[in-house]
Amino acid sequence: MRYLLAVLIIFLTIADMFGWTASLAPGLSIKNAILYLIMLALATRFAVRGGARLEPLQLHLWFGALIAYATLSWLVTGLLVRYQSYTLLASGIDLKASLLDNALVFALYLYGARTLADAKFLLKCVLLAVTAANAIAIGNVAGLFHIGLTTVGTEGNLTGRVFGAFGHANETAALTVCLLPAYVAAAVSSRGVARLFWALAGAVSGILMIMCGSRGAFVALTVAAIFGSWICRSLISWRRAATLVLILMAVAVPALSLVSIKFGGILTERVTELIVNPGTSSEERTYIWGPIFDKMIAAPVTLITGFGWDSYDVMGFFFATHNHYLLLWFELGIIGLVCYLMVIRQLVITAHRAAGTAADETARDLIAFIYGIIAISGAIFFTLIFKPWLYVWIYCGLTMRMAMIAMQTAQLRARDEQRGAPAIDSLPAVAHRARPHRPATQRKR
Repeated sequence: MRYLLAVLIIFLTIADMFGWTASLAPGLSIKNAILYLIMLALATRFAVRGGARLEPLQLHLWFGALIAYATLSWLVTGLLVRYQSYTLLASGIDLKASLLDNALVFALYLYGARTLADAKFLLKCVLLAVTAANAIAIGNVAGLFHIGLTTVGTEGNLTGRVFGAFGHANETAALTVCLLPAYVAAAVSSRGVARLFWALAGAVSGILMIMCGSRGAFVALTVAAIFGSWICRSLISWRRAATLVLILMAVAVPALSLVSIKFGGILTERVTELIVNPGTSSEERTYIWGPIFDKMIAAPVTLITGFGWDSYDVMGFFFATHNHYLLLWFELGIIGLVCYLMVIRQLVITAHRAAGTAADETARDLIAFIYGIIAISGAIFFTLIFKPWLYVWIYCGLTMRMAMIAMQTAQLRARDEQRGAPAIDSLPAVAHRARPHRPATQRKR
């Protein structure tokens, strides 16, 4: 199963690189068809070998509540409210693509990866696939070759910004900032040439993130560094962290120098502007967000219930929300927003709890996940992402499998210690009582 899941990761990446969006039926692309076939194979395996427990349970409950409420909202909006231009079929397809497919891919990698070795192998496949896609995007821009659909913006604030394999520049940057801590964990857990390889892989993704010119990604990276360190303060050795920072600087400074040769303007205009004049970007967002809040306040009940799944596009707004949380609040109300936030909270809590009992290498992966999930949560405060979600939920599924195995191992170890201690103390007496007396003739035999 691990190799089948690895092939799916590779196929998803290649499909995004070349823009393979061929549709087999309404709402069914080639990517979806392969995903469903592998999901069917996993379900068949469970049917033959026995089912799997829903773990972690609270995470599944909140995820299920989000999907259930979104489905109810979609039906009510399409069948009862009936906004002008709102179509039940198109909105249902969007619901499947935005929520159901993400939940399926999460479950597929959570339950498809049965062992710690499976999860680590597949995580490295994700990192390698994203690195390859980012390296190809850099090569395309540098003129070394022309592979895939990498483009460079030419209008407005998109001028000079690179669009990689994972959609808009902000989307590619959001996925990259989510996975950067995983590259660091892979490098720290490796030795020799492998350590250098993962450090360079992380540098490649970091360079592309700069070329994307996403200010939201840089803010998210800063937020993750601060809040991630606070959350993991009891798990991190600060002496090792200081050494790690020095290593990262040794890799980052040459990388920044290299990318600045051709893309220094982006770094200066986007990042420096964010630091020196943060009001510029905030004015852009408030210009977009203001009318959205006005419409919600005009109908106060929608603050709780939302206007309905996929209703934003039929409300006459000219701009996208550029904020994942605001879109959830607008369409699903505070109910849907809270469900989503609780899903993220359970991911962080589970990873943190498991990291406290896991072996060093697994603990590093879990800590990196905490930083990564905080980073992606910060990035989507300033943008909407579409293509990266499948990769993010693959990452979540694999990490939760690591967390489950780490906690189960710790529980078994604690149980064995509790059972073993009294048995060892009384072992001689028990052995003496248990040995039956045998006649001399039997002993000779």
